[in-house]
Amino acid sequence: MSEMKMDVTVSEGGRRLPVYLLLDNSGSMGGAPIEAVRRGVELFTHETLADVFARQTVYVGVITFDSDARMVTNGLVHIEQFQPPQLSASGETALGKALQLLQESLDRDVKPTVKGGEKGDWKPLVFILTDGEPTDNWQGPRQEILERQQRKVLNVITVGCGPTLNEQNLNAIAIGPTFRMDATDASFRDFFQWVSQSVKAMSQACSREGAEEQLVNIPPPNPQVIQFVT
Repeated sequence: MSEMKMDVTVSEGGRRLPVYLLLDNSGSMGGAPIEAVRRGVELFTHETLADVFARQTVYVGVITFDSDARMVTNGLVHIEQFQPPQLSASGETALGKALQLLQESLDRDVKPTVKGGEKGDWKPLVFILTDGEPTDNWQGPRQEILERQQRKVLNVITVGCGPTLNEQNLNAIAIGPTFRMDATDASFRDFFQWVSQSVKAMSQACSREGAEEQLVNIPPPNPQVIQFVT
């Protein structure tokens, strides 16, 4: 896969770069996979804080989902105040509820631009990590998020993972560029390093003059570990 192009545009520029992590912690992620996710979030935090541009602009929202979904950050949190959550795996996969919480946060926490007035946030960057086995009503919430992406008001990347990954379902629930990977510790580490690199590239682009009109080249993940699906 060649480089992905992501648009950082809002109508007249912005201040914060919202980054959402939607993390599957259903029973299929139990044991080593959920520990790898926890370490991966810590790695993302460390690498993002080490970048001067990201440290100035990134605000993080984390939504976890099992039989229910919850926004563990209680809105968007500046990266310097962000504390990686404790994660445990159990239950089913309420992806639909997680997408509903994402919509609510986008409407509540992301600052819009006022035409002729105050500048709003940069276009949010959303990463969805799931086993591809949603157990609730996900079709409606997925369509609403897909429509937002098509209106170019956010960037979404979906990654299927875990020992019981359902690749057929992954194609059905895909929003934005979609990848799959196995459940090894190295794969999760590569994934979160790629998340960090993507966020830093977007943050650096936001700092440039005329950023509101840019398309940002995001290098793809390591294809030997994380494979492009659609």
